[in-house]
Order: sequence, then structure tokens, then C-alpha cells
Amino acid sequence: MRESMVMERKTGVLMPLFSLRRNGDAGIGDLAALEEWIDWAAASGAGFLQLLPVNALGEDDAPSPYSAISSVALEPLYLTLERIPGMPSSVPPYPENLPPLQQPGGRDLVDYARVRTYKRYWFQQAWKRFETEEEYAPLRAEFEAWVCHQGMWLEDFCTFRVASSGFGTIAWWLWPEQNTDVVRRIVNDCRDSREQKRHQQWLQWLCAREWARVRAHADEKGVLLMGDIPIGVSVASADVFFERYLFDMDWSGGAPAEGNFAEDPFTAKWGQNWGIPLYRWDVMERDGFAWWSRRVQKLAEIFSMYRIDHVLGFYRIYAFPWMPDRNPEFLPLSEDEAAARCGGRRPGFRPHGDWTEADRRDNLARGDYLLRQLLKAAPGLRVIGEDLGCVPDYVRPDLSYLRIAGFKIPHWEITPEQQIVQGHTYNPCSFATYATHDFPPLCNDWDDWNAAVQEACAASSDPKLPLDERRAILQKGRDCARVLCWLTDFAGMNHQQCMVSWNQEIKTALIRALLQSNSAYAALMWTELFDIPVRLNTPGTEGGTNWRPRIPFTAAEAAEMEQSAWLHTLSCEAGRAV
Repeated sequence: MRESMVMERKTGVLMPLFSLRRNGDAGIGDLAALEEWIDWAAASGAGFLQLLPVNALGEDDAPSPYSAISSVALEPLYLTLERIPGMPSSVPPYPENLPPLQQPGGRDLVDYARVRTYKRYWFQQAWKRFETEEEYAPLRAEFEAWVCHQGMWLEDFCTFRVASSGFGTIAWWLWPEQNTDVVRRIVNDCRDSREQKRHQQWLQWLCAREWARVRAHADEKGVLLMGDIPIGVSVASADVFFERYLFDMDWSGGAPAEGNFAEDPFTAKWGQNWGIPLYRWDVMERDGFAWWSRRVQKLAEIFSMYRIDHVLGFYRIYAFPWMPDRNPEFLPLSEDEAAARCGGRRPGFRPHGDWTEADRRDNLARGDYLLRQLLKAAPGLRVIGEDLGCVPDYVRPDLSYLRIAGFKIPHWEITPEQQIVQGHTYNPCSFATYATHDFPPLCNDWDDWNAAVQEACAASSDPKLPLDERRAILQKGRDCARVLCWLTDFAGMNHQQCMVSWNQEIKTALIRALLQSNSAYAALMWTELFDIPVRLNTPGTEGGTNWRPRIPFTAAEAAEMEQSAWLHTLSCEAGRAV
């Protein structure tokens, strides 16, 4: 148990980096914008800003931050153009021969393809000056020294970047050559490829420099930056290509079906298939879990707290014997039919489920041991464990013992007597929030639940409805009414107050109850704070607006908004203000 870890009471706001906005940010949140929002947080009573993973992304139109192509390399799209050595003192206008920066759909979604085109153009212009002009000689020496101290991860990542560009895809199993030594030789033997690799090293150096600046600014303001470690890494990544011996690619990690994502039929029937290879933990153990140590230590250079995404996967992880690109093939099949196509293998928990007491003991011991290895890698960091889903009863006591704060979603914390658990009884070692990036903000859910209740009231007196349809509508209405009543109990309101549309009174009561809970950490999404009913991601779906919504105003504009003063007041009341 990490007895020395002090858990201060703090209010946080989930603000993915791509969502941030500042004047002149080139279409995506950047690190200068993050500094401005750190200032906003310090003035608004927010003790931490929660970010999503910030690792290097692929070339998708809406890339998931949980499908990064490196476990440690950082995404250059978040660099601030005007701070790059070699850039003009002010960033020139957008070139006429490049596509327009903002797509016709509006200014509040990131257009990754056009942002990439624009920023890469100026990265190249700055790089040419940095490499050749005498005024940058001292910085070139600093750059060279940094490269020498990074080790093989930087060499591997930059080689992967150059090779994937040359071969036209990050799907390395489609490359004409998959031998790592041969790929290294192909890149290093070509002058143009060597120059491209050096350019990629430079971009990573720039990322490290600017993140160090942001971290120092956050520390000065007393605002913690919260990072995120996904349970897995993308199979299309530099890690998996160069260190294949650490990964089991016969299985694809994911989560079992829980009925929460009716938007996607595969997810509703089979579960979430994330396409991440499993780990060969026995192989990792032989070198003291060096891969994990590197991953966590690089994270610690930027963040002072981090969330382990799907921490349940360290105890046991649900896995599919096929990759996500085959999901449509398996959607209509029965379990037996699917097993017949996979040599008898079926989706399920690995290394084993929780069906026997012996298995449960093994899973507990395994998860406890593996998590201790992570904690040893960076012992000063505060750690949050995303423990949502099918949670075995041994997990949360173990997380608490390790001082890893588990999640508290109030309307999911229900007693066997069907009463909501009151916030003052929460374990202090916990992270309270009404929603995550994978769910609609509470204001959306509240109005949807109320609409279901109203529909049920109308259906109960409609003789034209078929009996089965009426029963389904009534059952949904009863379920939604129950959730609304739970939440009003949590907020100390009467049940009559919950049968109305979302309003400021309801918002204040619910957020006040969240912040006054006993959890050390209580967080809102920016969408909830600023009353913007958009969803950041819908699991089981790709493209569209996933991972693209942006805050429609700058931090300076937000500071003048009533929501910021409101957050400061509630944080002060709850003893959470910075």
C-alpha cells in the first residue's frame, strides 16, 4: 500500500487537448491553448485538467487517441506553430494552394486532414531554417544531445514513421517487408529517408520541450495535469512492429457485451473489440517490465496524475479470436458458428474468467502484482483506475489498498435495496463523475430519461399500441424514472423536481452533490460545465463527430462566463478550490 500518497480533494474538468481553443490555433487545440486553459482552471477553482492520451496518432480522419501508433512518442499536431524554432515571428497566412482550414460543417469540429496539411507545411518550412541557419546552432546542439539520451524508442518510432510513409500505410503486416532489421536498413541506406527520420526526431524534441514548458506552468499555477494510459496499444504501432515478442497477436482485447451501446449492433451482441494485442506478461517479466517502466516514466515527465484506462484488464481481459475488421462477418453468427471459424476459440476472459474461487484468487494476485510494477515505475504520481464495466468484487478493495482511485458514477452506485449510495459515504480513494468521454453528458441523458417517462405516460392510455410495444415503452419509462429518482435523492431534491427538463437548478444541485462527495477527485466534462450537449465519442462507431468536438470559445472568453464563477463558488463550498 502506498501509505505516503496524500489524496487532496480536487475539482477537475475533462478537457481533451484537441477540444481546446485559442485565437490562431490552426484548427486544433495546441499547447499554448493548454497554458491559457491552465490559467482559467487556476482562476475557476479547478485543481486538475484531465486530458486524453496525447501520443502520436495515425492518419485517420478522426483518429482515436486510444489507437496511438506509439506508447511514448507524442503527437506533433498539438505543437504551437509560433513557438517552433525556425518559424517566422508571426505565423504566415494560410497558403492559397492548400485546402481551406475549416470544413463547411462549421468551426466546432476538428478537421484532422486539413490541420495536418497546414501544420506539416509549416513544420517543413521551420525545419529547413533550423537545419541551415547559424542562429539555431546552439539549439541544434541541444537537439542532438536530446536524441542521444532517448534510446531505442525514438529510433524505432521515427523509423516506423518513415517506413509507413514510404509503404503507404501504418498497417505494417501489409508492407512488402516485415523484418525489423531489413526495414531499419532500408530507411538508413537512403539519404532522403535518413533526412525524414531526423525531421521526425526533431518533432519529438519539440514536443518534449514544449510539454516541459506546459508542465512547469501548470506546477506554478497549482493545477495538476492528468494523463491517460490505455490498457493496450494499437497493433499498427511502432511498439508492436519492433517488439513483437512482447505481444500476443492471436487475440484482440476488448470488453464483453453489456447492453449499454444499442447504437452499434455488434457491440450490443458481442461486446467491444478494440483490436489491441494482448501482452505476453511472462516475457515482459524477464526484463523487469522494462516496456511498462519506459511508458510510465515518459508519462511522468508531463503529468502529475494519470488514469489507467480499463484497469480491469490487468486482472483479466476480455478477448476476441478475430480482429475488428472481421466484426461484420461474425455479427450474424451464433457462438458455436463463430467458434467453428476460429478453430474452437471463443470470445472470453483471459487468462481465465471468474467462474471458480481458484480463478478469482489467481486473477486478483495477477492484477495486484502487475499494477505494483506500474506504481514502482513512477512512485510520486497520483493514479486513477477506470474500473467500469463488469467489475469483479475483488477489484475495488485491491485498488483502494494500492491507493489507486476507482470511479464513482453516482447513478451506478446502487445498493441491493435499490437505493442510491450517498456521496458522503464514498471511499476517499475514488474519482467521482457523472460521465466519461464515452457517454453523453448528463444534461443529454437527463432529458432523454424524462422523454422516456413522458412517452410511457402517453403509452399507458393509448389503446392503439400493440401490447408488446406498450410493455416495452412502459418498462423503459419505469427504468428511466428510477434513475431520475436516484439522482434527485443523491442531490437532496424531491422527486417532483426531477420530472422536468434539464435546468440550472437541477445542474447546480447535482454538481454540488458531486463536489461535496467524499471522493478525493470529482470531475466534470467541459460539455457539462458549459452546457453544450455534444458527445465526444460513441463506442463501437468510427468517424463522424467522434474525437472532434471543440470548445466554441477561448479560455479568456470562458473566464467571463457565468459557468466559470459558478464552478469556483461550488469548488470553494466543497473545499476543493485551488
